[in-house]
Amino acid sequence: MADFRGAYTALLTPMKDSGEVDFDGFRRLIEFQIAEGIDGIVPLGTTGETPTLDEDEEERLIGIAVETAKGKVPVIVGSGSNDTKHMVMYTERAKRLGADAVLVVTPYYNKPNDDGCSGILKPQPQPVFR
Repeated sequence: MADFRGAYTALLTPMKDSGEVDFDGFRRLIEFQIAEGIDGIVPLGTTGETPTLDEDEEERLIGIAVETAKGKVPVIVGSGSNDTKHMVMYTERAKRLGADAVLVVTPYYNKPNDDGCSGILKPQPQPVFR
């Protein structure tokens, strides 16, 4: 199990002038963070442009993050969504692709109360990282 301590960078997703994801720039960003001593990285968090990325782009970004950081720093993949079904799907994907953990947020745009927030995870079993 990864040791989750220190400072983690919530990574942005670099884009080319054409609007395409800059995958090479993303790898360089991770390499720079590691070289400068960051303790972990968080791709696809709320600063990662996830609402504008498609599934293939997200999977490729997770793969690059896991591959580049492997054995150096933990990778915590953002798996938040506006609905529980997608959050679970994104969490399972992160686990399958080798992430060390996930970052889950309460549904954005929907504003559940405290009972609603605690009930988000109850409808179905959640994937567990070990």
